[in-house]
Amino acid sequence: MTTAPWDRPSTRKKPLKLRRAETLARQAEATGERLKQAREKGPEAVLAVSFDRLRATLKNLPDDQRADACERVVRLLDQARLNLSDA
Repeated sequence: MTTAPWDRPSTRKKPLKLRRAETLARQAEATGERLKQAREKGPEAVLAVSFDRLRATLKNLPDDQRADACERVVRLLDQARLNLSDA
């Protein structure tokens, strides 16, 4: 007699929450290393890494939120460009 999956104990070595937390920690460490290396190269390298992170964040958003987020980013960049040109 077979039992339903929900009636059997889990055979996972690590809970999914722990695996996800470990993955996020590794990603944060890698990002920190990239930023550290970029800071050693200069502000333009830091800007490039920051844009890469922004692009990845936008890519990971659900489709229904992505367009609005992209519009907000464009507005913020336009504001920053105008502020820099006024200085």
